[in-house]
Amino acid sequence: MKLQVGRLACATAFLMLLVPVASAQPYPTRQITLVVPFAPGGPADFLGRLVGQKMSEDLGQQIVVDNRPGANTIIGAQAVAKASPDGYTLLMAIDGTLVMNPFLYSKLAYDPFKDFVPISLIALVPSAVVGNINIPVNSIKQLVEQEKVKPGTFQIGISTPTSQVNVGLLNMMAGTNFTMVPYRGGTTQITGILAGDIALGMESINVSLPLWRDGKVKILGLVSAQRLSFAPDIPTIAETYPGYDLGIWQSIVAPAGTPRDVVTKLHESIKKVLALPEVREKLLNAGIEPAGSNTPEEFAAFIRSQADTRAKVIQAVGMKLD
Repeated sequence: MKLQVGRLACATAFLMLLVPVASAQPYPTRQITLVVPFAPGGPADFLGRLVGQKMSEDLGQQIVVDNRPGANTIIGAQAVAKASPDGYTLLMAIDGTLVMNPFLYSKLAYDPFKDFVPISLIALVPSAVVGNINIPVNSIKQLVEQEKVKPGTFQIGISTPTSQVNVGLLNMMAGTNFTMVPYRGGTTQITGILAGDIALGMESINVSLPLWRDGKVKILGLVSAQRLSFAPDIPTIAETYPGYDLGIWQSIVAPAGTPRDVVTKLHESIKKVLALPEVREKLLNAGIEPAGSNTPEEFAAFIRSQADTRAKVIQAVGMKLD
């Protein structure tokens, strides 16, 4: 009897030793969900699926894209903010999610600075001032000069809160008062520009670049601080008005409290994926500039800097969405 008790005790002790080993299996051990707060089929969805697929190959576990569009990315962000901080639910966050929504809404269902841990920047998807091919100006400088001579000559289409802030900052820095014409998004604005229904619009590069290359529209200036590697001939607004920088970017974040080693592993995987020639080629062909962060801390500092800039602009423009 004593022998049986002794054997049972030894077996129990052995099993207890096995429990920590089992629970300490290297991350990830199961499927990861990447929430993309945009509808399927658009550039954000394309970016999320491409990066997710290649990360799946690197990590050895499937990454599934969960599209949760709506409410200026708030629906998707809120879902991830409430998810378990275990590395199995991630958010592809656009700049608006992290550094604009907190200043555009009096009440927000999530706190971007407390509810998420930054992992990495993944891409730049800038917009630009795009014009009908027949407008009598070819640069931001000429546009502003003509508008000042005869105010009201030009109207600029907008289809997102970000594009509204972009025009607002241009007005502030140039001393103009361009009238903004709201569009519902999708292809309605670019269709209007092509048809001459409106002279100008803040339009994404991935939509406008193919048309520019075909000589169907003019691109007067990018909203990002630097020119694009895949379209170096297109100037930035900052070249005329130094300090202008409201470029659109995409990133990946996790719920706050996600273990440091998990964040590090995800960051390393993203870095590997963005360095793959085939990934870079596919993104560049889609009008998306690959962009990473050296460390999660570097990305966190970038977010803080961007938030400071956006807060000042939004406050000066006097813009609220609720």
